[in-house]
Amino acid sequence: MNDRHNSPPLIATLLAEHVHLTHITELMAAQLQALASDAPADSHVLYEIMSYMVDWADRYHHPREDLIYGRAAELDRQLADDVDSLQRQHDAMADKALALQQLIADWRRGAADSDAVVAAGRAYIDHSLAHMRSEEELVFPRIEAVLTAADWLELELDDRLRPASDPVFGPRIDREFRNLRRKLRRGARRRIEQGVLAEWTGLEAVLESLEVLGIANQSAAQATAETLRTSLSDSLRILRETPLTAVPRCAINNTRLGGRWLGTVTDIAGDAVTDLARIKRERRRQLEKLKSA
Repeated sequence: MNDRHNSPPLIATLLAEHVHLTHITELMAAQLQALASDAPADSHVLYEIMSYMVDWADRYHHPREDLIYGRAAELDRQLADDVDSLQRQHDAMADKALALQQLIADWRRGAADSDAVVAAGRAYIDHSLAHMRSEEELVFPRIEAVLTAADWLELELDDRLRPASDPVFGPRIDREFRNLRRKLRRGARRRIEQGVLAEWTGLEAVLESLEVLGIANQSAAQATAETLRTSLSDSLRILRETPLTAVPRCAINNTRLGGRWLGTVTDIAGDAVTDLARIKRERRRQLEKLKSA
């Protein structure tokens, strides 16, 4: 993917999101290759990948691109046809993502064939990468040439183009995508000889456990910071509005916020314990497979 300097902030954001989407498709391709070669594949991470595509790419990334494309098409009729084609591709990609997500769900419960998942998944990846290349190499530069600083400023003021927290690559990872985030951090699946696989399996489990604890700590710190910011903002507002009763009202509000914070941290800790138990079970299954090989 291209990396252009001095691009308008909205284009720079789209380019950064393309990098994230590329990492996602690389992980998906590795899992599909494992599935095609009868090697261990993580069915859960495949489903998480398509959930990310459906819930993030098709709900936030592509619609924001469409808004920018529409503005550029109003100013450049030569660009209108290409923009219209890309917008129709976005609609088709959303339909294909939903269909692939359902196919993977069917496969996980034994109602679909793995070969169908591999074929549909690879076709989806190829189309996604080709689509992003077309945007970056052909359309983004033309949009930058057409839109003026005033156009970009007006677009940046559109609420629909305001930044939205990425559930995988953002500062706070959604629980739904914890496994996907860890797989991305670990990078491509390592290929090593079976003679040292048992030792590596143990080390890999330790590293993944440390990542679980690190993400839990990061999420807890984020929740704490958000609670403190909210508490300060609420306290200042209460002091301005009702100075005579500010102390008891602030105390009540802080108690409420503290309870919500405690619930969030408890959930984060519970999720971490669940993930650690899953890692332990996964390692035990891998060792059993090695013994039977």
